[in-house]
Parts: sequence; C-alpha cells; structure tokens
Amino acid sequence: MSLELAAIAANRFGLGARPGDLAAIAGDPRGWLLAQLRPETGLPATLRALPSTAQAAGEFTRWLTSIGLTGKAGKAGEAVALSRDARKPDAMAVTTDGGQPLSVEKSYVRYFWPAYAAGVEARFQTGVASERPFFERLSRFWANHFTVSAAKADIIALTPLFERDVVRAHVCGRFEDMLLASCHHPAMLIYLDNYLSIGPRSFLAGHPGFLPPYLRERMKGLNENLGREILELHTLGVRSGYTQADVTTLSKIITGWSVHGPRDMPPGGPVFHFINAAHEPGAQTLLGRIYEAQGEEQGVSALTDLARHPATARHLATKLARSFIADDPPPAAVDRIAAAFQRSGGDLVQTATALVESPEAWTPRPAKIKPPEDYLLSTVRALGGPPLSGLQLIALLDRMGQRPFWAPGPDGWPDVEDSWIGADAVWKRVEWASTLAGGYAAANIDPARIADAALGPQLGETTRQAIRGADSPAQGLALFLVSAEFQRR
Repeated sequence: MSLELAAIAANRFGLGARPGDLAAIAGDPRGWLLAQLRPETGLPATLRALPSTAQAAGEFTRWLTSIGLTGKAGKAGEAVALSRDARKPDAMAVTTDGGQPLSVEKSYVRYFWPAYAAGVEARFQTGVASERPFFERLSRFWANHFTVSAAKADIIALTPLFERDVVRAHVCGRFEDMLLASCHHPAMLIYLDNYLSIGPRSFLAGHPGFLPPYLRERMKGLNENLGREILELHTLGVRSGYTQADVTTLSKIITGWSVHGPRDMPPGGPVFHFINAAHEPGAQTLLGRIYEAQGEEQGVSALTDLARHPATARHLATKLARSFIADDPPPAAVDRIAAAFQRSGGDLVQTATALVESPEAWTPRPAKIKPPEDYLLSTVRALGGPPLSGLQLIALLDRMGQRPFWAPGPDGWPDVEDSWIGADAVWKRVEWASTLAGGYAAANIDPARIADAALGPQLGETTRQAIRGADSPAQGLALFLVSAEFQRR
C-alpha cells in the first residue's frame, strides 16, 4: 500500500483524485494505470450525444448559404472578417428571419456557439466522470499533438469531433493508424488547407475550367501547410534531417486528399474524398525513398513510413516525457519510451507502458504545472462540483488563456511551465479559487479533509497547517486550491 504512489498516479498521470480514489489506487498504482490502456468498448454518453462528423462537416457551408455568402467568402476567416471590415459597409450585416439586422460575426456566433459549447461541456464532463483518467490524459495529449483549432472558423463544428473520432479511437492502437486517420479527417484537411491543394502537373492544374469559379480562385496550386506540419510536428520533428524539398514532395504526395462538399457527400459519410484529378502524377522521392504507387495509396505508403521512422519515435517520446514527467525530459526516459515505440512498431499501449514504467515518472516532487483546463478538471473532481456549463467553461478558460479547442497554432497548446505562470495567468487562478471557495462558505465542508483526499502525502505540512488555521472554511478551501501542491502534478 502506497498513498504516495497513488497520489502520483492520480495526479501526474490522471486528471486529479476524487474523494476515495487514493485509497482505492494505493494497492497497485502502476497496475491501476496499465489497466486503463485498453480500447473503449463504447463512447461515453456525453460524447456519443454530439453530432457525427458527417453531420457537422457541412455546417459552415450551410451557414454561408443561410446568410447569402456562398461563393463570396469561401473560407470562414474571410466571412467573419466581413463584419469587421469598414471598407465593405454593404457586407456589414445580414438579415435574420425576424427582419432585424445582424452582423456576420454575430450571425456566426449565434449559429455555431450552441454546438461549440455542447462539445466543450461534453469533453469536460467526460473528464470529470471518467474512471479511466490516464486514458483521458492520453487522449488530450494526442489531440494536442494533432492540433486542429477552431481559431480557424471554418472548423468550429468539427474540432470536438476530431478528438472523439480520430484520437480516442486510436489511443490504444498504432500511431500510424492515428496519423492516417488525422489526415483523412475533414477538420485537419480544412484546417491546414490540403483540400485546396492541386498538384502542379495534375489534370485540374492544366484544366482549371473544370472547377467552379469560386474554387478556381482558391485552388491555384500546391499548398504545403499539411505536408510541412506532418514532418515538423506530427512525425519527424524539427532538426531531424528533412529538407524543404521533402516538404514539397510530401505535399505533392497528398494532393487530392480532400473532402466531399455537403451536396455530393454520401448519406452518413464518409466525408473524406480522394480527388485523383488534383493529385500530382508520377513517382515521388521522399527522404531518399521512391514512392512508385499512384493515387491515394502513394500517400498512405509515405505516411506509414514516416510513422515508423526512428526520428518519429524520438520526437514522440520526448513530447510524452515532457508532458508527463518534466519540462526538461529526462534522457533515460526518452530513450526507454522511444525504444518501446520502435520495438513495437508504434504500438501506443507499449509506448504508454514504457512511460508508466520509467522510474523518472515517479519522483515524489511534482515537476509539472497544470494547464488551465486540467486545473479546473482536478478542482471539480476533488470537490465533486460545481457543475459547469459549456458557456461557463468557455468564459472561465478563455480568461485563463486556454479557450477549449482554440489552440493558437498547429503546434498546439504549450506544455512547459513558463507558458502558464505569468502574473496575469496566476491571478486568474486565484480569482477562480476565491470565487469558488466563497460559494462553499455556507457549506459544511472540511477543507483539510478535501486537501488530504486529493493530494495525500503530496500535501506539504506547511500548506496543511495553513489550511487548518484558516479563518473560515472558504478561506481554507481557497488556500488549498491556490497551493503549489495542487497547482502542480
């Protein structure tokens, strides 16, 4: 029995301990974690209630159509920008059914915000209720690795579904399958513009008249966004030996990887659509290897090889060790995780097992700061509340600097302490803790008992005494929530 190891398992690998968790885990903390490394037999009800990817894929076009902008602003950034562009006063407003003027930006919020808030709430409540918090942490890790962000307005309806349908389905599978699934999902293809990419020698490049006029203006040639991020972020990592020529080649290899429009999509999907007329013909040489296969299979072969590359193993191992162990990943742990990845052919269960079995991951002193969403999650798990709606979560996390599904770029949310401990960010946490604790002031609570249940031996004696000596339960609870022990894991 080890309450100290149980606290590490629940807080460092999971989403925070709930009352009674540490005692239940203490008999076999490592075994508790490893038992969670199995595929889901069914989605949690909160996520199952969200729409399908096929249903959500056409929402942006339907919105454009509803405000009369189809073909005028082919991408969301341009459409939403119309409401802010004083040089286009005739595009400043659309008309609602009731005849009242409504800006394009307000129309966008009214159309998309309820579903976006539902996705935020579903994700959060899944984490709060989860009996497999290590699985949830891994899901969040891989979703951040393969970032798609609603900061690009076209995909706001798709971002919660990407994590559900791409990441969760492969957390306990093979990395190459997750990589391929990410590149087949409309959220990724639209976020990084691959659906607009045309091979320089493709049929459509030579015959642009076959494209509708609004697409002809946008599908002007090769787009390297997805090809670059696959190499730099998703597989090999920076400074791994690939060149700009490799970026261009991979981008050619995945030309034609596109999506069905809402009018031509088969009922119920799939949304992915390979357009051979946009694909760059001929053999391609990537990282010194020739890919003779044509069509979609050429891309599948190239991505599979990238997933199995030794540089990919090291890149992923470094990120896992940084996320779960320390901002400066211990080299021995990175070596161990990378070796497990390569030895198993990218089996993510074996890779996560190597992480759990790394001695460096079990050092008593917490080394990682919780990002805002994990801080809120661990708070709600520790207290058993309060219930938070999607709109409340969006507002809270936006104030703390981590609006859900809204990472600032394709590299995702940062995973090092310096990004989350600025003066303003820390003050926002103090504000949240004080407000929340004030709401519990009239409750019959024992903050010292709550702190012990959440942190066990990780709760320092100085902090424990401060909580016990507080002037009120509310003050004691606030001290616990802002303590260094609870802020870290």
